[in-house]
Amino acid sequence: MLSWFRRRSAPPIVVADQAAVLARNVWQTGFLPVEWRERHTEVVSRMVGERNWEGAGGLAVTDEMRVTVAGVAALLTLGYDDRYTYPDLPSIVLYPGAYQAQRSEGSGWLDLLGGEHADSQGSGRLGEAWRRGPIVLSWPDVLRSARRPGRGHNLVLHEFAHYVDGLDGETDGVPMVTGEAARHWPGVVGREYDRLVAQSRRGELTLLDQYGATSKAEFFAVATECFFERPHEMQGRHAELFGLMADFYRQDPSEWLPRLAPRRRAAPPSEAPLQVDLSGLGLEGADVEFAEGQQLLAAGEAHAAVEAFSRALELEPHDAETLTLRAAAKIELHDWESALEDARQAIAADPEHALAHAAAAEALIELDDRDAAERHAQTALRLDRDSLDALFFCGTLAFQAGRLREAKKSLRRLVLLDRQWGEAHYWLACVYEQMGDSKSAQRHFALADWLAAEPEEEATDAAD
Repeated sequence: MLSWFRRRSAPPIVVADQAAVLARNVWQTGFLPVEWRERHTEVVSRMVGERNWEGAGGLAVTDEMRVTVAGVAALLTLGYDDRYTYPDLPSIVLYPGAYQAQRSEGSGWLDLLGGEHADSQGSGRLGEAWRRGPIVLSWPDVLRSARRPGRGHNLVLHEFAHYVDGLDGETDGVPMVTGEAARHWPGVVGREYDRLVAQSRRGELTLLDQYGATSKAEFFAVATECFFERPHEMQGRHAELFGLMADFYRQDPSEWLPRLAPRRRAAPPSEAPLQVDLSGLGLEGADVEFAEGQQLLAAGEAHAAVEAFSRALELEPHDAETLTLRAAAKIELHDWESALEDARQAIAADPEHALAHAAAAEALIELDDRDAAERHAQTALRLDRDSLDALFFCGTLAFQAGRLREAKKSLRRLVLLDRQWGEAHYWLACVYEQMGDSKSAQRHFALADWLAAEPEEEATDAAD
């Protein structure tokens, strides 16, 4: 047993609404094995009560913040019999957003709160962990990454992995491994690291976050994120690395977390800029730019589509359709706030525009305003009862709010209208699982797996 998992202390005190906060903000907790739930609750409660929590940048730390961070950090400890609560961690500092960190002269670690010896070379950060210092996190990014299933990115997992890595005295990507794992670690991790570096340089898509190609320390943190976020895919694509992580963390999340289907496939951008020729269509003015934007968006050229739609809006600034499609292009670029502004302008121009309400819902989901997102999703569904996006957003938001029957109704209709939407099958499977219908859950998880791996025409045959 590793010594850093041995410490115990006074009985924990569970804060009010702790279970509700975990269910809402830490998606993995809904799938914890029964035998681990009490252990997870205890570790969270101890961390909330025993660790030093600080707000910076004007942020007042709440119980929800403490429970959310502790709820994610506790996942790393569940494979061990002892309840480890990070007793040597001096403090956990939360910021209201990205912050400027500055390195103190001669200190060897960051003076995160801007002390008198800080130099002027600051850098914007979302989080960091130092062996003898605190763990520092941007609260909005904690919440955004903890709530969203299977994105492969989780700020708390990443920074606490750094902390765990440094418990042996060096934050070098080699934690306190023993036995067979210690013998195999250098070779396996070295090969996997080199592979990620090479793939990153070639511009290839990878399961592991390419930030892990920065250093071995970042590689371990990224691998930890993937292990607890997308264990099935990691086990399939990086089997040896997955085995080492399972040995170190004493658990196999693929045994209790569901396999996650990818988001709907978007058309990949072409290697060369798409040349759109509309000269034979007889279009004039804003219609030319609008049509070009449509074709560019359909081809996956989101940046160019935004530019084309912007040119159209210079000629017709209040056209709801153009504003909505520019919002869709910005969503593809993850420019959530600007997309939301376009969607709102489209709704102001045409309050009955269902697609504009759906775009607003998606942007608001990404910005973690669930109540407003649900209002727009429901409006979109009222205006167009067959809107696939509206059904998806209504269903997933209802599921996350615990309204299982409502979620089932929306998602069942969605998969009847579009059997090829793998993520819809995944969420419907989650609903069935929570309702205790394991047979239906397994069927839809299997369909989600099939759709993630097979061409669309073959997936259609399987769904039939």
